[in-house]
Amino acid sequence: MSLREKKKIETKNRIFEVSGKLFKEKGFENTTIDEITKEAGIAKGTFFNYFPTKESLVFYFAEQKADLIYDLTENETIDHLHTKEKIKKFLVALAESYEKDKDLTRSLFFEYGRYIKNPRNAPDKNRNPHSRLIKTILDLLEEGIEKREVKVSIDARIAAEVLNAVYFHTLVVWLKSDSELSFSRDISAKIDLLFGGIGDEYNVGYRS
Repeated sequence: MSLREKKKIETKNRIFEVSGKLFKEKGFENTTIDEITKEAGIAKGTFFNYFPTKESLVFYFAEQKADLIYDLTENETIDHLHTKEKIKKFLVALAESYEKDKDLTRSLFFEYGRYIKNPRNAPDKNRNPHSRLIKTILDLLEEGIEKREVKVSIDARIAAEVLNAVYFHTLVVWLKSDSELSFSRDISAKIDLLFGGIGDEYNVGYRS
């Protein structure tokens, strides 16, 4: 990577960092581009070189998470793990990335959700963290089925959708809570429950 490219990345991240600070202080709607550029010490034209609109900052946040999903699955340290542990380690690491800044995550996550409700603003599937997460979980489950680490009788797509739904439900509950609830520990426990099942293995029949 050239020095010029590094400088561009640094500038883009600096703009996002300053924007995030202001979003946490004033809220997304109440923060203006003028305030962002003033705080970042850059010209308005520089801002628009990196982010065509204020909403582009929200998409940048989502893209960072989508890239993180890819990076986590490419991590060689999880290759040797059992499928359950691989999925758990992956989802817990993703949860921990959100935990680093709950206030910023809360602000941008819900803003992203509101913005993409308009079909014209729908992101590309490959850049959408929701779509990428389902695909990643599906790939891991299908690999697990081949290795006989996951039941061959399950529908991998349905299982992936369930894990994805549980993950995002847990994320939303955590973001709306003011308690000390740990997102990463909560999702870890739920993955254990999902893989273990809730039926009694010694009494699987139904008795009226």
